[in-house]
Amino acid sequence: MSVELLLLRHGHSAVSPPAWDDRGDFGRQLSERGEQQAMQVGEWIRSHHLLPDAVVCSSAVRTEGTAKTVCVAAGLDKSMIHFENSIYEAEVHHLSDILCHTQQQVQRLLLIGHNPGLEMLAKQLVGNVPNSVTSEVMPPATLVHIVLDGEWHRGLEANARCQQVFRPNLG
Repeated sequence: MSVELLLLRHGHSAVSPPAWDDRGDFGRQLSERGEQQAMQVGEWIRSHHLLPDAVVCSSAVRTEGTAKTVCVAAGLDKSMIHFENSIYEAEVHHLSDILCHTQQQVQRLLLIGHNPGLEMLAKQLVGNVPNSVTSEVMPPATLVHIVLDGEWHRGLEANARCQQVFRPNLG
């Protein structure tokens, strides 16, 4: 038995939050480019038949925007998104706990969050993820498709391999 993990870093975001938002970095919104990236990711997920059974997302503004746009583009109901405050600035052990507590009936999970946590999780699971043209592993809107042998409760102990990496091409 195997399960699939789609790790997605949020799309490109504004440099600072809107003046009216006092939440600092947490309140940064997606830029127009980030919206386009999220749309491309959702379309890619749909066209590659990788629709998730569950979506878990940081509740930061830019990740929320990414999740909703990806779901619309993929043809998924936005109500399937579970927002998790603790993913914001989460370390690998916390992200691994989220995997370990994923319900057994979920065969494909889309986890949307932030760097450096997501990149570190990907590296811990699969060892090496191909770099982008900018030498970053997970620039904004990067989707890493990982297959884990076994069930979610094995977390970082599962044998895992990187199936593919998608990075929107928006110049």
